[in-house]
Amino acid sequence: MRLRFPRPRNVIETLRDLARRRPDEAEAYLDAHQDEWEEIAESTPENAADILEALEEEGAADLLKDLDPDDAGEVLDEMRPEAAADVLEEMKPARAAEMISMMDADQAADVIAVMEPEERTAVLAALDKDAATEILNLLAYAADTAGGMMTTDFAVLPAGFPAGESIEALRRLHEQLGSNLAYVYVTDDRNLLRGVVSFRDIVFARPADALEDVMLADPVSVTPSTDREIVAELMQRYHLLAIPVVNDDGRLVGMVKVSEALEAIQAEAGEDIALMVGAGEEETIFTPVSVSVRRRLPWIAFNLVVGVVLAFVIAQFESVLAGAVILAAYMPLVALLGGNSGAQSLAVIIRSIAIGDLPRGRARRAVRREMAVTAIDGVAIAILAAIVGAITVGIFGAESGVDPWQIAVILFVSVIVSISIGGIVGASIPIILRRLGQDPALASNIFLTMTTDLVSFASFLITAAILL
Repeated sequence: MRLRFPRPRNVIETLRDLARRRPDEAEAYLDAHQDEWEEIAESTPENAADILEALEEEGAADLLKDLDPDDAGEVLDEMRPEAAADVLEEMKPARAAEMISMMDADQAADVIAVMEPEERTAVLAALDKDAATEILNLLAYAADTAGGMMTTDFAVLPAGFPAGESIEALRRLHEQLGSNLAYVYVTDDRNLLRGVVSFRDIVFARPADALEDVMLADPVSVTPSTDREIVAELMQRYHLLAIPVVNDDGRLVGMVKVSEALEAIQAEAGEDIALMVGAGEEETIFTPVSVSVRRRLPWIAFNLVVGVVLAFVIAQFESVLAGAVILAAYMPLVALLGGNSGAQSLAVIIRSIAIGDLPRGRARRAVRREMAVTAIDGVAIAILAAIVGAITVGIFGAESGVDPWQIAVILFVSVIVSISIGGIVGASIPIILRRLGQDPALASNIFLTMTTDLVSFASFLITAAILL
């Protein structure tokens, strides 16, 4: 097989896209063009990672084994931990350990954490003792904390170090740390964090000045147990490229990079979406089927119970529906409008909580705002629904036993109630869950659907029973 590329600079992008659309062809091409594959991995490990993630694990493992260990480590650094773990599990433990040893310690810990227990044990046993110890120390922290996000590779110099000598020291550190050289942290002889200094301040400082004279004292820092949401919030608030991690004694133990904070924000958003519909907060496409079933089944069963309750409510109005069958055609419409209204309020409140815009003292104001918005929306949509309902009954439902004005009133009342209650419930559920100490997104969409369906059907049928 031979590929034709429009321009040389588009070769990498073309191969990446081909791997996503036709992975077998991309794998065959890279097997036959080893030089190109090595060049991609060396020049743009990010694209190489995208290519490997699109291939079957066995084929990806073969391509990865063909690379120089240093290049393989950089590619693995760019892969999602679950995907990297799947690929490494296709190799012998010794070879997988060789590649993991070339990764950044924090990324290696993330990959090993999601490996199968037997594979994890074998790889750790094959690692160098120091590397294994460093990774195990990182694994001791929860993944959603600063300790689970931090790297132990960072630039640190003593407080009394002259600024003139710091430049040469940083040149040597650059070879070792690479992209982790965001800031220089200043410590005393007990490794207590004293300050942080930028490269600009070092360059423009007098050569004889000590770092403690040009550093920013008492910088913003976090502890290993700090939640990742707080870490991301601090980095955003103070426009930081990295934030130091200190233990309870104030000793510098690590650094969280801005890239890790961005990944944390994405992970939180993904978890919130999953929790809203009752899926596991850590569930991904790599999660074992048995685990996903165990996490989802209770919420689906809960939905079954809700459905039975709804069926019972509707059954109480059997005589009303029997006398005017056309009513059954409009019931889902009312529930749909109420559900959409609630989902909008739910999304606004959860987003505000997630980004820190909704402190507890502002919760009532937020609910009142959603009440006002949904009340106005409810009146406007109710008028429109009443007009549409009256017209359709007048044209198509002449023999339905329901006058156009009756269906107009039924829709007007039930739509106002459904949309208004949906907005109030959608705004209130996350706030109530937060006060109970639960995740605000915890199956909130399921509770919202249950409430809006019950209110919508009940208001529609009660209004119909009164008028008909």
